[in-house]
Amino acid sequence: MSEYANLILAILLAVLAFAFYRSNKALKKAKDDSENLSVNTEISQLKSIGELSVFQVYSKEIVTKTDHAFGNFGKEYLRWLISEKKLSMIFEFEINFIYDLTSPKLEITQIANSSYKIKMPPCKYKFSIADMKFYDEKNGKFIPFLLPDSLNGFFGSTFTEEDKNRLIEEARNEVKKMSVRLISQLQGKIHKSARDTLEAIAKSFGANKVEFVFDDNDEQISSQLNLENIA
Repeated sequence: MSEYANLILAILLAVLAFAFYRSNKALKKAKDDSENLSVNTEISQLKSIGELSVFQVYSKEIVTKTDHAFGNFGKEYLRWLISEKKLSMIFEFEINFIYDLTSPKLEITQIANSSYKIKMPPCKYKFSIADMKFYDEKNGKFIPFLLPDSLNGFFGSTFTEEDKNRLIEEARNEVKKMSVRLISQLQGKIHKSARDTLEAIAKSFGANKVEFVFDDNDEQISSQLNLENIA
């Protein structure tokens, strides 16, 4: 009789142990799910940051443009007669590198418990010319054989206001091209700055590991880079 009682007791204990194990497992799963849901909810708050400035560049460039009294024909065939006019300008400009975290192109994907992959939207570039100064101006001169230097100041080729405005516009476009090359060279640093900043924020929300995917190229840079202002 005692053997049957012991057997029944053993079975009951086994059932209780199994039930306890299942209960603990369910509680642990519920806790993990709750924690993952909490992290998912919090990491999605990255989007509430809005526009995140991750890098800034300030640069100064000298741009020299030339013109001729007889236009392109003079540049090609008459430089022996009268020299080109030269206008040198100093441009001071800055570029801000910004990621818009409200963009629908920002994708946050959970790849494992507390591990995420973040696909970044294209970087936005805010380009502005802070200042522009005339550095040097040289008028066109006739060759000394035809006209002495003492008279070139009166009869040589000078810049009109229209000439200057046209050359300034050409110089601004050249500065824009310089900035595109500069942005292309700095993309590695831009991505590192964005990665370091967002990884720190994501980990403060409970993420253990974060991978980033960037989608920036030179064509996008050229299409969105616009001159904002000129002092």
